[in-house]
Amino acid sequence: MLSRACRKLFVAGIVTGLGFGALAMAAGESPLQPMAPVSPTIPAPVPPSSHLIRYQNLIPAQATKAGGQPKGSKADNGSLLTIEETGPEMTLGECIAVAVERSPNLKAVRASTSASEAGYRALMSFGTVGTLLSPDLDIRKQQAQRGLAGSSGEYQKVHNELVQDVTRLYYSAVYARQQQAIADDVVDELVELEKLIKNILEESKQPEDLGGLTPGKLMTVQMGIRETRSLRADALVGRKRAKAALRQAMAVDAATFPFRVKDPELPLMKQTSEITREKVVELALERRPELALAAAGVDVFRLEVYAQGKIPFKRVVPTFASGADLHSRDIPQTVRGKEYRPGGIIPEMPTQLVGSKYDRVCRAMAYSQKADAVYESAHSLIVLEAENGFFELELATEKLRQAKEKHDLAVDLQKYTLKNLPNIKAKDQAFQVQVLVAKAKSDYVEAVFQHLLALSALERITAGGITPPFPGR
Repeated sequence: MLSRACRKLFVAGIVTGLGFGALAMAAGESPLQPMAPVSPTIPAPVPPSSHLIRYQNLIPAQATKAGGQPKGSKADNGSLLTIEETGPEMTLGECIAVAVERSPNLKAVRASTSASEAGYRALMSFGTVGTLLSPDLDIRKQQAQRGLAGSSGEYQKVHNELVQDVTRLYYSAVYARQQQAIADDVVDELVELEKLIKNILEESKQPEDLGGLTPGKLMTVQMGIRETRSLRADALVGRKRAKAALRQAMAVDAATFPFRVKDPELPLMKQTSEITREKVVELALERRPELALAAAGVDVFRLEVYAQGKIPFKRVVPTFASGADLHSRDIPQTVRGKEYRPGGIIPEMPTQLVGSKYDRVCRAMAYSQKADAVYESAHSLIVLEAENGFFELELATEKLRQAKEKHDLAVDLQKYTLKNLPNIKAKDQAFQVQVLVAKAKSDYVEAVFQHLLALSALERITAGGITPPFPGR
């Protein structure tokens, strides 16, 4: 228990060093043309049990309270913002499993794949007679086979994106809860400080007994309490938004499927083997389903040239686009990120070609050349995304290291200041470290969160080639 004089110095130091900026926290095959590119192997949608790149799970114990649960703030009486969560606790892996089972996006891709399979079976049921009536039938069968390969790649693409989205939203909810807990602590400390200042101002009779305290500094503390409550409200609403978005990704609603996020705090993933730019690019080019889709498209378009050449006398000949959806797919996928990301090229093919055999073949060759450009664009975009993903992880790792060092220094400074308080001459500045520690904790949690997002993005970019073992997966 501090003596009355020490309490005055303590209060005066915090009030003098208090700044709203220090309280700020982070609160979203042809003989005529070259052979088609070989499609990369499409990985299975279930992450492999063994990981090419391994991580070790660590918990930033100093960054949060034991258990990580935000406690009710004593200073938040009368707040209109509250949060009540019911239902069983769910891990990240359980949330992903529910999303994969219930996602309408994946259901739509499965339905599309079933339709492609039905169309392929229908084509394969035609025999020799069908070939006599339709000279291009054999080529149409080959195009249908490429379409099935494309359907498998589409499923994997949507699956990879869903896993990243659920991971991001799950940890967004955990992150908001930790920031709320830190804000609760700061509010409680400022409320106690407010009471202490009031007592000193009321009881002290001599100016020297006030230790530099004034009614103006009391009002500064009171304004700081309101500012921190506002930051706490941001964290609380951010947590609600993250849970709402997570439920949407999982295709569940709060009334019939209540649940709570199990993790009390963000995991700190420590890299245990080297990740290089070259390795990330290699994994992306080997495993990305978008490249398989583009390669299948090149085959389909080149086969269309031969299909049109098989029919010499008709003036109007349907193309594969009249019975396939490959032309309407987004190749490559829509790119995410804060930095510059160029868009891809959309392939083009009308549902029918009109004119003589020569004219139709020439038009088909032109569209085929555009499909070649689509593949080249997809290849370069995947390389660029892989490089940017690696650079984002590199930056997030460095910022996390700096934030951890800053946090540890703030804690050590706090201990040193309290221990050497009697010998510190500038006592009016001695205890501003209380606010610095709160800011350092908030920055540390923010850095951990950004590192998790970079890892999650790298998992999608490499199509599971790098699969961090997040807790609960």
